[in-house]
Amino acid sequence: MQLISPDFNDGDPLPNKCVSKGLGGEDRSPLLQWSDVPAGTKSLALTCYDPDAPTGSGFWHMIITNIPVSESGEISSDNLPASAKSALNDAGTENYTGAYPPSDDPAHRYIFTLHALSLEEINPEGMTGAYVRFNIMRNQLASASIMGHFKNNS
Repeated sequence: MQLISPDFNDGDPLPNKCVSKGLGGEDRSPLLQWSDVPAGTKSLALTCYDPDAPTGSGFWHMIITNIPVSESGEISSDNLPASAKSALNDAGTENYTGAYPPSDDPAHRYIFTLHALSLEEINPEGMTGAYVRFNIMRNQLASASIMGHFKNNS
């Protein structure tokens, strides 16, 4: 499986649209494009994780389940399919929360991962983000990631 973005290259800074509105961004995820989804995949899930957040457990910016399977496709927080379900992220909101690391921290990494799942759906209603992620990882056939970074210079 492969995951790329026309908005940034793996390892590059995130585009401004992916930054929090509180820092002048737009709280919008990058456009992500995938290919080579393995046979047997019944649904896809998309996550965004900041492992550098000073929480002891990182920070989950997005957890989307029930993305229809296609061998290749694209998605962003602006064009989620009707079947997609958003679990609460660590900001307590659905969909995507933009990058907002503390100003005295070094650049944080933001890892976008597409998960190919053996389940047709995961209904996140009433589940914590951790439990949704447990169901994603427990039923994952394959995954692909792309990482961007952001430093708060305010």
